[in-house]
Amino acid sequence: MFELEVKDVFKITGRGYVIAGEITESGAILRNGDTLINKEDREQKITVNSIEMLNYGSAQRKLNHIGILTDISDEAAKALVGKRLCKE
Repeated sequence: MFELEVKDVFKITGRGYVIAGEITESGAILRNGDTLINKEDREQKITVNSIEMLNYGSAQRKLNHIGILTDISDEAAKALVGKRLCKE
């Protein structure tokens, strides 16, 4: 099982939204092209376009903090903060 708690979202112009969060369950591998679902609203599916390591270049590396680049609407992105996403 893979689970991510969404901490923040931000938009990169021309690329989409980055869903930034903390991995709470890492029993499965997450890859580009995988689909995540919102645990509260199982109908909401999010396709992983790219995975980014957040804070990688800083002195305090937190390897469980990642960013997921995806194409979703502004409203959908903002509503994800505080939610948990899991691998389908």
